[in-house]
Amino acid sequence: MKLDLVQFVFALQSNLASLFGPHLSSNAQVIPPTTSNFSAQLQQRWTDYNAPSFSLGAIKPATEHDVQETVRIASANDIPFFVTGGGHGVSDYHAFDGLAIDLSAFKSVSMSEDRSHVTIGGSVKIHQLIKPLFEAGKELPLGSCACVGVVGATLGGGIGSLQGHRGLMLDSLESVRIVTAAGDLLQASRSDNQDLFWALRGAGSNYGIVTSATFSLPEISNHGWYMNADFIVPASANVSFFQVMKSLEHGMPPRLAITAGIIYNRVTNEPMIAVNAIYYGPQEEGEPYLQAFKHLQPTMSNISMVPADDIMDAAFFRSFGQDNGACTPNQHINIYSMALKQIHTPTFESFFARLVDFWKEHPGFQGRWLLQRYANNGPLMVPDTETAYGLRHAQLYMYVDMSLLSLSYASSPGLECHIDEPSRNFEGFYTDTSLDDPVNAFLTPARDAFAKVSGYGRLAVYPNYARGDEGAEAWFGPENLPRLAAIKQKYDPEERFSVHIPVPLHWP
Repeated sequence: MKLDLVQFVFALQSNLASLFGPHLSSNAQVIPPTTSNFSAQLQQRWTDYNAPSFSLGAIKPATEHDVQETVRIASANDIPFFVTGGGHGVSDYHAFDGLAIDLSAFKSVSMSEDRSHVTIGGSVKIHQLIKPLFEAGKELPLGSCACVGVVGATLGGGIGSLQGHRGLMLDSLESVRIVTAAGDLLQASRSDNQDLFWALRGAGSNYGIVTSATFSLPEISNHGWYMNADFIVPASANVSFFQVMKSLEHGMPPRLAITAGIIYNRVTNEPMIAVNAIYYGPQEEGEPYLQAFKHLQPTMSNISMVPADDIMDAAFFRSFGQDNGACTPNQHINIYSMALKQIHTPTFESFFARLVDFWKEHPGFQGRWLLQRYANNGPLMVPDTETAYGLRHAQLYMYVDMSLLSLSYASSPGLECHIDEPSRNFEGFYTDTSLDDPVNAFLTPARDAFAKVSGYGRLAVYPNYARGDEGAEAWFGPENLPRLAAIKQKYDPEERFSVHIPVPLHWP
């Protein structure tokens, strides 16, 4: 018997356990919304900006059967649900109010006997794989933030500094176990449910709940030692810096990755450019590729070899570990992002000048402009049609986020996490929510300006960086949408999994 949603809100105050509990295992948790410290019992979200609401309570399943039953019961009663894995999403979920399905219990990591594959649970985070992979002499292109959920990152693409050499995370994905909107438990791979497996690799959140994923594992590069280099470049060198970044459009070595964060130092009242370079090989091979950055006369620099299990913590003068802003939950972070095929240096120079003015005009604003230049040799080894991921040709990923952080020259910047082909992001960290309107008014036209010269002829956005207002063409590419829509009709015709960057049921 279906209940009206309004009636159900009141009924859930006391009946959540009676509706779901009898069908779940003894280790599953049913958490009514009236529970003391309700939100603290769930996986915390990285940002509170446009966060979802869970006035109907939460379910923390312990088994795959629990997930199946939760989906079936919620669907039968028209209860909207929202699935949480690693909690690092940044999209706009403010319109969602319903039931949380928290996968925190799905945190297993199992290496095959011959160490050629690893199978992980749906909520495993990157930091849980770093040591096991290193000890096994294996590697994966895990990205740059240790607190990000592996499965969620993979389904949206899985960009990272190792992608030039090893491809995207979704290229290493061999199979998944997934609960569909009908409550069915399926295996999807290149041989099982092939259409679903294609769609999952790029638009995966639209088709079900992945309870586990299996990845193939290549041998670790350079016996597990990577070159890490950090530079602080003076803001006065910004024009030359953008020219250096543009020069990487042609012939970037596949083992090289560059991440740059442009921030404002509130202690010295001046902007600065922090650069991190990783080379997945010996220093004598990698260091010559850094000459252009050395010529920018950095005020600080460090080049060293570090073990693979230390590479994330070593970045940016060791200011990038789990305890920096990239992994602190419940910050107010407002992100604008895009993917680029090319760098139009006049647009970069113009935006830099306007961003500096914005920093000066708004002392409470500590936004960061992040540029992630990863080689795309690895992604391009896989045909565009092999997966639903539409950004294999990207040269740069970037974003600007707005938040409130206290950064000093001496301590070096703590920067965000995300990377792949040339990408750019505008990250906004701040606690004064009255800045939301001026930040949006500043960054919306800036994003439009970059989109015009991106090389795509339209706005293109890495799905895992999407803020939610860009549209399906920006997230998935127009060439993929007809097939994605058909698969959506097959596996989720009632759009149960359409809270996050939804694939439309029909296209065009």
